[in-house]
Amino acid sequence: MFRFVKNYYLIALAALLLSLSRLPLYLGWLVFFAFVPLLSHIERREHKAGEWIFSALLFAFIQIALVFYWIGSVTFGGLVGIWLLFALFYFIAFVLLQRIWYRLPSLRMPAFVSIFISFEFLQNFSQIRFPWWNIGYALSSFLALLQALDIGGMSLLALLILSLNYLFFRVLQRDRRAWIGIGIIFIVWYAYGNYRLLTLPLTEEDVPIAVMQPSIKADDKWDDMKYPQILARYAELCEKASAIGKELIIFPEAAIPSYLLLDSMVRADLNTLIQDHQIDIFTGFPHAERAPADYPVPYYSYNAASLFTKDGGHQDLYYKNILVPVGERMLWLEHFPFLWKLEFGQANWEFGTEIPRYHYRGKNFSPSICYELAFPHFFQRANFNDGKGGHSKADFHVNITNDAWFGTSYGPWLHGIMAKYRAIESRIQVYRSANTGISMIVDPKGQILASTKLFEICNISAPLYTCAARPLYTRIYRYPWGIVAIMILLAILSFLTPRRVE
Repeated sequence: MFRFVKNYYLIALAALLLSLSRLPLYLGWLVFFAFVPLLSHIERREHKAGEWIFSALLFAFIQIALVFYWIGSVTFGGLVGIWLLFALFYFIAFVLLQRIWYRLPSLRMPAFVSIFISFEFLQNFSQIRFPWWNIGYALSSFLALLQALDIGGMSLLALLILSLNYLFFRVLQRDRRAWIGIGIIFIVWYAYGNYRLLTLPLTEEDVPIAVMQPSIKADDKWDDMKYPQILARYAELCEKASAIGKELIIFPEAAIPSYLLLDSMVRADLNTLIQDHQIDIFTGFPHAERAPADYPVPYYSYNAASLFTKDGGHQDLYYKNILVPVGERMLWLEHFPFLWKLEFGQANWEFGTEIPRYHYRGKNFSPSICYELAFPHFFQRANFNDGKGGHSKADFHVNITNDAWFGTSYGPWLHGIMAKYRAIESRIQVYRSANTGISMIVDPKGQILASTKLFEICNISAPLYTCAARPLYTRIYRYPWGIVAIMILLAILSFLTPRRVE
C-alpha cells in the first residue's frame, strides 16, 4: 500500500488541485500550480507505459468524480465513456511529455505547454468533442485575467497558466530566475485586464429584452397532461415582462414541447401569448422535415429555434449545429448505419449547418443552443458571419439551454460561466436562458449584469450594451493549430533523439 501511494500520490494531488480550481469554491488560483506535482512526478524517474496507464485512469477519475460526476445523471454509460476517453488522452499526453522530457531536456517547457494546449484545443473537433476540461475555466472569478481572451482566447489563458506552472516547478528546483518570469506574467496580465475593463467602449442601447427562466421539470415538459400548466406559467411570466415594458422575451431550449411548426394548436397557443402581451418571442422547439425514401428514418429531426413576431410570422429557423455526443445523436451514424438500431434514449437529431442572424428593432443577434456555448470557434462563426456571406458583427448573442437534467449539481454552474468567456472573446453581450438555471445576462466585458438561482421561476433583464470593437482573437482564432504543429514537431524530434544518459 505504501509503495502504491508513493508511486501515485503526486498524480492524485495534481488531479485534486485541478478539480478544486474548477469548482465554485473561490479556489481558482490553485490552477497556477496544479500541474507542479505532475511535473515533479515525471522529474523523479522515467515511468513505464503500464504505470502511465494507471496514472491516466486515476487522473481522469478524480476529475470526473469531483467535477463532472453530474454527467452520470443523464447517462451513466456516457460518464464511463468520457472517463475512459479522457484517460486515453491523458495517457498519450503523459507518455509524450515524458519522452520529450528525457530526450530533449532543453525543450521541456514548450513541450509541456504545447501538449496540454493541443489536448484542450483538439477537444473542439470530431463527434466526440467535449471541451469542458479547459483549465482556463478555473479563472471564472478573476475578471481582470479573463480580459486576455480578446487577444488569444482559451488557448492563450492555457498558455499563461501552463507557463506559470512550469515556472513554479522551476522554483521548486531552486531556479530563482523563475520568479522573474512569474512576476512579469502576472504584472502584464493584470495590467492588460484592468486597462481593458477601464477603457473598453460600450454603448447602451434601447432594446427592451427579458430572459425567461420557467423552471419546468424535465419529466413534466414532455407530459401532455402537464402542457396546460406549462402554458400558464409561460403566460404569467410573459405578462410580468410585458408589464415592465419588455418586448422581446427569450424562452429556453425546447421550451415549446411539441413540433411547433407542424402542430397548429400549439402554434395558436404561442401566437396567443404574443398577441395578448404584444411581445416577440425567441424560443427553442423540436422540428422535423420529411427525409428521402432511402434514409434510415422517415424524418430529419432537429433541435431548432426561431424568433416569432407580432405579425404572426417567424424569422429563419436555426438548427443546432453541434450536438451532444450520444445524448442528442449516436456517434458516426453516417458511417455506420447499423448504429441507428441502437437505442439509449438519444434523440438522433440532425446536424444543422447554417447560423442565421435575427433582426429586432434595428439590431441583429446570433443564436446558439445549449452545448454550443462551450465552443469558441462556433461563436466566431455565429457572431462575425451575418449569414449572407458577410462578416458584420452581431449586436448581441442569445444562448438557450435546458440544463434541467443536471439537477442541483455543479453542472449548471460550470455550463453557465462559459457565457462570460464567450462574451469577452467576441466583445458581445450574451443573453442566456436556461430552463431551470442558471440564466444570466453578461456584458461585453464579461460582467454579469443579471442572473438567476437554480430552479427560480422568474424573468431577468438588463440594458443592452454593444461594443463596436472587433477583438484580435476573432481574426486569429485558428492560431492554436500552430501550437498543435509545434507539439507534433517535438514528438517527431523525440523519436529521432536517443535518451540522454545522465
